[in-house]
Amino acid sequence: MKIRTFLVEDNHTILENLVSTLEVLAPVKAIGIADSEEEGAAWLNSHAEHWDLAIVDLFLKKGSGLGILAAC
Repeated sequence: MKIRTFLVEDNHTILENLVSTLEVLAPVKAIGIADSEEEGAAWLNSHAEHWDLAIVDLFLKKGSGLGILAAC
């Protein structure tokens, strides 16, 4: 069984490398991505039954990962 994972990262290069590495090393399926606090918090809250794991960058260009965690 794959772990349904949502990622919040605003650096495209880091995001691509992270997704590919996770999918090779762990039973992870990336089900969505966001690049801002607002977008990440909105998706996670509106899809509460659809994800198992969230990987959140703490320092975002628009907002903070801590704001996303607080919203969840």
